[in-house]
Amino acid sequence: MTEQRAAARGRGRPRDAEIDRRIIDAARSLLAEGGYRALAFDAISQMTDIPRSMIYRRWPTRAHLASEIASGGDGAFPVLIDTEGLEAQVLAVVHQVFDRYRQPDIGAAAVGVIADTQGDRALQRDLQAKAEADARAAFAAIVARGKATGRIAAATCPDTLFDLVIGPSLYRALFSMAAAPPDYPERVTRMIIDGLLDRDRA
Repeated sequence: MTEQRAAARGRGRPRDAEIDRRIIDAARSLLAEGGYRALAFDAISQMTDIPRSMIYRRWPTRAHLASEIASGGDGAFPVLIDTEGLEAQVLAVVHQVFDRYRQPDIGAAAVGVIADTQGDRALQRDLQAKAEADARAAFAAIVARGKATGRIAAATCPDTLFDLVIGPSLYRALFSMAAAPPDYPERVTRMIIDGLLDRDRA
């Protein structure tokens, strides 16, 4: 959620969390069954008996609603590097991203937001910048722990490594027409690990 949206929500009466939940649940059902094209405020209103005006007050466009579904939930990365090692850490992150975006509703929401915001950098920043910044910061903290314990080479760039770990899962889950092998996260992890090892301390 952006600071602007948070400030707007802070004015007036508090939002009813139950209404939010019903809208989100209906939206996720539409996305799972019909993809992004099926996500319409008219349909949500019919499913929930919530007036369209009330939906628009919460999410001004379907891209805003879909973005909350795509990036919502507990997005924190598991921190395993201290106790289970580098390979377990990378595998856990790859699995988390891959498994999440393979869910039909979340995948449809993510692809729809990308399509709807194409060419509108201001809207892209409004919908995506904070979630991405938070994810990169959390990942960078894990990398710092790995460097401190000698599990990750000191020269490793956290931002580049983030792209390397997250990117393949997003592409395969959201855009590829090829079926992913059952052990896809394990394959990605094994290819990444060799480039991360601190060979001077191994």
